[in-house]
Amino acid sequence: MRRLTNNTDKERGATAVMVALMMVMLLSFGAIAVDVGGMYAEKAVTQNGADAAALAVAQKCAKNAADPLCNTGSTLSGTLANANAKDNLTNVASTVVDKTAGKVTVNTNAQDSTGVHFSTFFARIFGTDTTTISAEAVAVWGGAKAGVISLPIAFSSCEVDSSVAADGTTQFLLSHGSGAGKKDTCHDTASGLEIPGGFGWLVTSGSCGVKVDLSSPWVDSNTGNNPESNCSSILQQWKDQLVAGKKVVALLPVFDKTSGTGAGAKFHLKAFAAIDLMGWDLANQDPFHYMPTAAQSFKDAGGWKSSDLGIVGKFIRYVALDEAFDAGGPTTYGNTIVELTK
Repeated sequence: MRRLTNNTDKERGATAVMVALMMVMLLSFGAIAVDVGGMYAEKAVTQNGADAAALAVAQKCAKNAADPLCNTGSTLSGTLANANAKDNLTNVASTVVDKTAGKVTVNTNAQDSTGVHFSTFFARIFGTDTTTISAEAVAVWGGAKAGVISLPIAFSSCEVDSSVAADGTTQFLLSHGSGAGKKDTCHDTASGLEIPGGFGWLVTSGSCGVKVDLSSPWVDSNTGNNPESNCSSILQQWKDQLVAGKKVVALLPVFDKTSGTGAGAKFHLKAFAAIDLMGWDLANQDPFHYMPTAAQSFKDAGGWKSSDLGIVGKFIRYVALDEAFDAGGPTTYGNTIVELTK
C-alpha cells in the first residue's frame, strides 16, 4: 500500500513570491492614491495662483494702463501666485500683457523647495522622482458688453452725456417728466416720456433683473409707467445698504435712439454707465421712492417738479470683478469689467 505524505518542502517560498507580487500592486495603488492625489491638489493651487495673478494685473491695467505693474513680466504676478500657495512657492513662467486686446495671460508651474516641479513620494520606487505641473489663466478687461442689470431701466445718452468724464458730479437722471421749468430736450414728447408710450422701463420675463447684450442692442420697451413690482426687493436692498452708510454702484444701460411707439417701441442700447446711487424717485411708494436729504435737496435746488421721476447719483469711473457682466464693450462712461476667460 502506497502511503500518502505532505511534502511541504516543495511549497516553501510560494508565500514570499505572492507577498512580493502583492507589494508591487500595493505600492502602485499607494502611488496612485498619494501622488496622484497630491498632483491634483497642487494643480488646483497652481491654477489658483495663475487666476489670481491674471486678475490682479488686469485690474491694474483697467485702472491705469500706464501703471508699471500693467506690463509683460509684471512682478505682481509672482506676489499673487505665491500668496495662493500653502508653501508660498509657485513659479510664474510668464506674464504677457496685451494692452491693445485688453488681455493678460499668466502661466505658472508647481514649485517646491527642491526646484520648479512637484516631488513625488511613492512613485520614486518606479523611477519617477518629480513631475511638471503647469496652469494658464487669461483675464480680460474692457467696458461692459453684456450682463444682467439689476434694475430694468435705461437712460438717454442725452441725459448721461453731460458727465462723460465720470467726474463724480451729482446729477438727476430723468426717466420721466418735462424737466425743470420747461420741456426737457432729452425727451421726445411734451408729456416727458422717454419714448411715445414708454417710460424708460425694459420688458422683463418675470424677474427684475434682465439680460442685455450690446451685440443685440435693440430691446423692447415696457409700456407701464410704474416700476416692475418684483423690483421692490433689489430697491429695498439698495436702500438698506445706503442707510447703513455703504456705497451702491449700479451699472445701467444707456440708449442713443429709439424706434416705434407703444407696445412696439424699442430702445437702442449703446453702452453701460456706472452710477454711484444717492436716491431715486421712481414712484410714490416705498421702496420705489427713496430720497434722503442730500438727494431731495439736490432735486429741489434744480427746480425739478414732483412729477419728474428719475435717479439721483454720481457717474464714476468703476472697475468691477463682476461675474454678472462680460467685458468687450465701450468704456465711454468710465465702466470697466475684469473677468477670467480661461
